[in-house]
Amino acid sequence: METTIQTEMTLGHDLKKLEGILESLLFASGEAVKGSDLERIMGISADILEQVAEGYRSSLAQEGRGLKLMLIEDRYQLGTCEENAPYLRQLLGVNERQSLSKGALESLSVIAFKQPVTRVEIDEIRGVSSEYVLQKLMEKELIKEVGRKDAPGRPRLYGTTDEFLMQFGFSSLKEMRGEVTPVLKNVENE
Repeated sequence: METTIQTEMTLGHDLKKLEGILESLLFASGEAVKGSDLERIMGISADILEQVAEGYRSSLAQEGRGLKLMLIEDRYQLGTCEENAPYLRQLLGVNERQSLSKGALESLSVIAFKQPVTRVEIDEIRGVSSEYVLQKLMEKELIKEVGRKDAPGRPRLYGTTDEFLMQFGFSSLKEMRGEVTPVLKNVENE
């Protein structure tokens, strides 16, 4: 059976069927799935997966669907379209005014561009204590502890999360820094 599926999929004759399989896998997972895992499960190559993902993303955008396909680093995930955010906030009871403070944005910017970075390094750049702000950014899952610095006291090192990339519309840190062009756009309309 597996060889039949693999042969059928590697031929790439039915991209719509592969798009449906991709959609099912991502929906059932509910979180980001590594491209290599999708390739293995679907029995296709990286090139075919890229074609399938691009076709699926285009279909969602052209049909005006409420979902979008996102690529975060090397993982694929389904997400909701930005224009539906007010309805989702109402459904989930989320306060619309949950924006980041100026200090949080400053700290997040430092972390995003200098990561991994310690709290003391952030404080030196900002000129004020960032302890409270870092705690809030961690609660919002925009940053995480990524290790410890090899220095006296072994201070924590902070870095951004996949949630940060999704919230700010980037597929990777390299894209955020302008080092690469997006492979798969996270927007519905081009």
